[in-house]
Amino acid sequence: MGSKIVQPPYYLNNESLIKRLSNLREEVLQNPQAKVGSKITYAFDLYVRAGKAYKELFNTRYAQLKSALLSSNTIEFFFLSGGYGIIHALEAATKYQATFNQNIARKNNIPYTANLWSNKLPLILDDIISKFNPDWVYVFGSQDYTNFVKQTRAWISRPNIKIFESTRSAGPVWLSPIINECVDSSSTETSLA
Repeated sequence: MGSKIVQPPYYLNNESLIKRLSNLREEVLQNPQAKVGSKITYAFDLYVRAGKAYKELFNTRYAQLKSALLSSNTIEFFFLSGGYGIIHALEAATKYQATFNQNIARKNNIPYTANLWSNKLPLILDDIISKFNPDWVYVFGSQDYTNFVKQTRAWISRPNIKIFESTRSAGPVWLSPIINECVDSSSTETSLA
């Protein structure tokens, strides 16, 4: 990992939400079915290197975006996560197995965590959006993930949230060029989830 490591107080104002985020993460990642790895890396590396939805970004702008994240605060990048709830791209992370999708969880015998996060993740997302007050928030993912954003106060009251929702197995392939394009056109403070 590099020299800049982000922790929840960087992106959350509310102390009780910071504590709840930490406790829920611990609960998920201590589950033996989560099969947590031992190698620590940036969340950015963990998700972008392995995720099909990030393939085009990985192939064309990976180094450029990682450098921008490390050297400035003009863009904030987060991942909605079955294991971490939400995690900043520059937060320390380890590989795990957990999901917000009940069918995937059942099929792969891994933790299904949507119910665990359902009461707190929308509040956490609102706190993040409030803290950064970004020009735009771009959200990418399946409905299992984007539904958390649709439960926020920000989704209801702010016209600057754009959701790109994928469906079925082709979803990540469809999202890949859109993610790459949105990252390429981000010239002002932008938060990506």
